[in-house]
Parts: sequence; structure tokens; C-alpha cells
Amino acid sequence: MFRIIRNLLVALITLGFAAGVGGWLWLQHWYTDANNVVVEQAQLIEIPRGSHARSVTRQLVAKGVFESETIAYATARLFKDADRIQAGVYELREYDTPQSIWQRFNQGHQHYFSITFAEGLNFAEWRALIAEHPWLRADWQEKSAEEVMQALAPDSEFSHPEGLLFPDTYRFHAYTTDAQIFRQAYRKMESLLETLWAGRDRDVPLQSPYEALILASIVEKETGAAHERGLVASVFVNRLRTGMRLQSDPTIIYGLGDRYRGVIYRSDIQEHTAYNTYRINGLPPTPIAMPGRDAIFATLNPESSEYYYFVSRNDGTHVFSRTLQEHNRAVNQYQRNR
Repeated sequence: MFRIIRNLLVALITLGFAAGVGGWLWLQHWYTDANNVVVEQAQLIEIPRGSHARSVTRQLVAKGVFESETIAYATARLFKDADRIQAGVYELREYDTPQSIWQRFNQGHQHYFSITFAEGLNFAEWRALIAEHPWLRADWQEKSAEEVMQALAPDSEFSHPEGLLFPDTYRFHAYTTDAQIFRQAYRKMESLLETLWAGRDRDVPLQSPYEALILASIVEKETGAAHERGLVASVFVNRLRTGMRLQSDPTIIYGLGDRYRGVIYRSDIQEHTAYNTYRINGLPPTPIAMPGRDAIFATLNPESSEYYYFVSRNDGTHVFSRTLQEHNRAVNQYQRNR
């Protein structure tokens, strides 16, 4: 009788063990199988601070990612991937498995957002783009440009951030602040400018890296044609060398600010502002936009030319002239006879 009971117990234990192993293997298979995740296209999920495995599981079930809250929660706990969930915004992807999702939450591999600042945008336009981005915090939105500059570089001699931020695409996690973006862009421009200034043509009549930024911002605004930057820069460098005024339309527009009416009128040309290079000698007091690397390089290493004038062909390129007489003919051809 004792032998029968013993054999029965052994059999039950064996069956229980086999069932346990089988159940564990089944759960492991479920946990690593992409068929148990329903994500038809990439989507975002935000995990607030203080979230735990149960609340996140409910959120995933509510999104339709998991069908069974019980299995999803049990496997996450069993395989230890829900022990330290980190708050943030994460991307759920096609072909994710339950394991890859929970591991992403556990390791804090948040989704990267991005914002692109094109070459030639000014500081006000940067702020507008930041304000429109749903995942950026505009902590400095109420600061004046001067206050932003003071916060960026309190020991700097500059009073305005115009031109001092490098135009690029910046990647960031949700709720990154505008301050973080500005600081990153400031450091990037500072490093680039230091490098390009060291390799400049020493005959270019610019006294400092900041003057290079000012002129580069004008070059950036004057042409969108990459192959022309060196020639445009040469025109302004030739003018600086001979004491001619720069006479750049984009500087008038910048000086007008919100008063710009979409067209430059004769009264605008005649108005004396700190930025109207038809009325002032030399460079304006600050850059008028954020120049890119190529515009800065072209400014510091302009092509050698005898050009003093250029006029738009109305197709994004320009006609360059050596004399005022040649220039007037080009203006008559491409501007006055439109």
C-alpha cells in the first residue's frame, strides 16, 4: 500500500513538474512571439512618473497592443523586465514582441523626436518652431532675446543670440526644454566657428569670428544656390576692401522687423536703421540670421573675383558684374522687364 502511494506521489510530482516546465516554456514562447503584439503601425505611448507594471499593462491593453492583461502582466513580472519601468515617451513598433516592449521601458530607451532649423532662419523663427513642437517645453519663451543670451553665455560680450546658434536637426526626448536645444546649438556654433576661423583666408578684411558670422548671415540670406556662395561672399569682401557699402536687401528687411510689408519700398531703402546697409558703412551690429557651415566657410574663404555687384535671375541664381554699367544692364534685363 505504501509503495502504491509513493509511486502515485512521484507520478503527481512528475506531472506537476512537467506541467510547470511546459507552462513556463509556453509563457516564454508567448513573451518572445511578435504575434502576441498588435501594432499595425508605429505609435507612441507615454509612461508617467510613478507608473508600475500593472498600470502600464492596462494602458497597453487599452491601446489594443495586448489582448490579455493577465498574461501580459504575469510574463513581464516573471521575466523581470517590468521591475524598473522608466517614465518617458516610447515608440511601439511593428514586429515588436512583449519582451522588446518591456525591455525598452525597463532600459529607458525613449523615442527620439527631432526639430530642424534650416540655414538662414532668424532667432524669432527658431522660437516659433520650438513653440509649435508638441514635445518641446518652451521654458525660455517669455525671456527677451537679450535675456536668453545672458542665460546662454553670461560671460559673453554679445547681447543677442542672432547668428550664434548652429542650424541643424536636433534629436531629443519628450519634454526637452528650449534651453537645452539653445545650449546645444550655441556650443555647436562656437566649436565650428573656432575651427573655420583658424583656417580662414588671412586676407579677408574681418577682424573677429563674430564679424565673420555677421557677413556669413548676409551671404546665407542672399543666395540659396550652393555654388554661388563663394562668389556672393567675394562681392561683399571686395566692397569691404574698397569702402563701398554692402547694400544688401536682407539687411533692410531684418532692420524693419515686423514692419516689413513683403516688398522693399524706396522709403525703406532711405530709412536709417542700424541694419540698413544702404545707409551705414561696413557691417551691421549683429548677424541677421543663423548661417550654416557652408556660408561661414565661403565667407572666410571667398572665391577670388573682381565682382562688385550681383542681381537675381529670378530662378534662385544671380548675374555677377564687375562694373555698375554691367550691373545696370543686368538689372534692366532681369528685374525691370519682368
